[in-house]
Amino acid sequence: MELAERMLAIIDRQAIYDQMSRYIQAVDRCDLELLKSVFHADGVVDFGVFAGNAWAFCEQNIPFIKENLVMGWHRFTNVDLQLDGARARAESYMLGNAAIRLPDGSLVNCPDNMRYLDIWEKRDGIWRIYSRDLVLDWNASWPLSERVDGEFEQYQLRGRRDESDVVYQHKLIRPL
Repeated sequence: MELAERMLAIIDRQAIYDQMSRYIQAVDRCDLELLKSVFHADGVVDFGVFAGNAWAFCEQNIPFIKENLVMGWHRFTNVDLQLDGARARAESYMLGNAAIRLPDGSLVNCPDNMRYLDIWEKRDGIWRIYSRDLVLDWNASWPLSERVDGEFEQYQLRGRRDESDVVYQHKLIRPL
C-alpha cells in the first residue's frame, strides 16, 4: 500500500470513528437529528426490539429514551474496522448504563455490554452507517444508589439529556 493510500485509509478510519462518537452523543443527549445524521436514509438496523429502517428506529428510540430512562450513557471500547473502498465493516464493543424509574418511584441501574456489527458506506464523501446489528452480550440490574452529597454536591455542571447540556455551548456536537 502506497503512502497516499495509507493516508486516505487513516482519514477514512477517523471519519468513521467521529461518526461513532456522534452516535453516542446523539443517544446520550437524546438528539434526534444528530442520531439520524449518522445513518444513511435507506439504512437498516436490527436491535432485536426493532428491525427496519434506521431513521424510523431513530424516531422511535429517542422518544422511548426520554420517556423511560432517567439517565443513560454509552461508550465505545474495542473497534475492529475493515475498510474496503467506499465500504467498511466494523465490530465495536459498547458499554452502556441507564437508570429507569419503576412504577413505585424507585430507580434501577441497568448496565449492559453489547456489540455493534456495522456496514458503513461512504457516499458523497461522507461515511454513514448503512446496516447496524446489535448483539447483547451481558446485562444486569440493581437498585440505583446515586450520590449527590459530599464532594459530589460541589459539581455544578451536571449532564443533561438535551441541547441544554454544556457540550452544545462548547459547539462540540455537530451533524455532518
